Amino acid sequence: MKFALILAALLAGTSSVTAREPRRSDTVRLASPLDIPFYLAGNFAELRKNHFHSGIDFKTQGRTGLPVHSADDGYVSRVSVSPWGFGRAVYVTHPATGLTTVYGHLEAFSPTIDKRVRAEQYARETFSIDLSFKPDEFPVKRGEVIARSGNAGSSGGPHLHMDVRDTGSSDPLDPLEYYSDRITDDVAPQVRQLAVFPADGGTVEGWTTSPRMLAPEAFNTPVNAWGRIYPGIKAYDRMTGTTNIFGVKYLTLTVDGDTVYHRVLDRFSFDTTKAIHTLVHYPGVAKSGSWVMVTRIADSNPLPDIATAKDRGIIDINEERPYNLEWILRDEHGNTTRQPLTIVGQRAPVNAEIASGQLMHWDTENSQDGEDYSVTIPEAALYDNAFVDISVAPSTAGYSRAITIGDPGTPLDKGFELSIKLQNDTIADKEKYCLVRVNGNRRAAVTSSYADGWISASPDAFGTFTVTTDQTAPKITPITPKQWNSGTVKLRITDDLSGIATYRGEIDGKFALFELDGKTATITFVMDPERFERGRNHTLSITVTDACGNTATHTSNFHW
Repeated sequence: MKFALILAALLAGTSSVTAREPRRSDTVRLASPLDIPFYLAGNFAELRKNHFHSGIDFKTQGRTGLPVHSADDGYVSRVSVSPWGFGRAVYVTHPATGLTTVYGHLEAFSPTIDKRVRAEQYARETFSIDLSFKPDEFPVKRGEVIARSGNAGSSGGPHLHMDVRDTGSSDPLDPLEYYSDRITDDVAPQVRQLAVFPADGGTVEGWTTSPRMLAPEAFNTPVNAWGRIYPGIKAYDRMTGTTNIFGVKYLTLTVDGDTVYHRVLDRFSFDTTKAIHTLVHYPGVAKSGSWVMVTRIADSNPLPDIATAKDRGIIDINEERPYNLEWILRDEHGNTTRQPLTIVGQRAPVNAEIASGQLMHWDTENSQDGEDYSVTIPEAALYDNAFVDISVAPSTAGYSRAITIGDPGTPLDKGFELSIKLQNDTIADKEKYCLVRVNGNRRAAVTSSYADGWISASPDAFGTFTVTTDQTAPKITPITPKQWNSGTVKLRITDDLSGIATYRGEIDGKFALFELDGKTATITFVMDPERFERGRNHTLSITVTDACGNTATHTSNFHW
């Protein structure tokens, strides 16, 4: 295969790291989901907060409502509707190829699918819904229109998101491997920054805790180091005909011609998608949004099929000489960038940092209890063994102490158990207590529960936590009510702390299917003459409840 040959050529003469061939099929070609030229806004497995990007994003020329076609024969196996994520999505299973394609951020389903979905939404009286179908319910042909493109869910602008998944495992696969012959790309990846990090027992430019970061104008500047270090790189792929930046699919590092690290992003499992944080310098992501990719493999090695390395990606600089490093970056079309970096071995004392806190191991459960708190970090929540410091301080909220747990720059694969003792358990309605993560003046609510004077939760990140109360009802704001006589009723629903838990709309005392757009916090209902009588006054009632049980109601009249 073309890509295996290119990869073999790049790694010729090396034996330390064996790079697997990309998992692809040169015999499967999927039909275009759109009737317009192919340009991408996002590619497969781009590094996103807490997850890999599971597909590719097709540009839709800034428009919504374009016909979306099934990529192959099959059947609609699932349809989901949500204010977040994919918004509206259609899943089509293709038995002949063992693939499932997913189409997200849709404006509308095809009429036959929409009729079934709306019937279920009204029967269950809910906007958010997830339905599965049997093979004989909605069969589709290759090229058949199944939906219209849109901007629903967590979308930053009109586009079509498309996944290609292995049906058996549900693992996302790189869709470009099925469309590469229809996309022109002669632009190589672009390097934005180089980095050298000290590992335990190493020093970089005399520092044992701080990395050396190099901007492009300094790429040729040698970096002095001694002992254990690991390199990093910030880079993006580019494509012909668009100014967008994309993730890098193939990433290799050699030292003096010997391959010490290799990474390929052509497939992943949703079970391990959060482990993207082990591929980057996570403190930089958490604190400044800087995505620097690194060679260091975590103690837990959660992505063995994606990243392989010699000595866990740690390089031992133990000779006073130049070490010649080269980053090799390549995209699906074989466009390649080679970026050299010289590290000069310069003997220096390595003074180990004295860590504070309790040493917690990633492969065991770890617990620590205090007078005001109880913390349990389950097995495999940490990616690495780490010292976790827990401290207690007064809180201005007044209901509990402020408990600081670990460093927000330490990534977690799953939540940990936290209980905080109330110092002033004075609220009669215990549902109104609200656990928050505090970052400066910002507060973010964490779903929690009350029992016997303690508030418990399962936060998914370290930080500072305290207990406050949420006794303020959500806010309901009508949007241009004078225009509701056109048949479109729209309101904004917001909450100041714990967040919207449920909402319900009724017109003339009957359930009305208001659609929630999570991006804009607006709910919209288009009057349906089959459900509501036209040419008369109508009574609208909206009820919104937040996560702490505070409820707001809006009632008004309009003519339609």
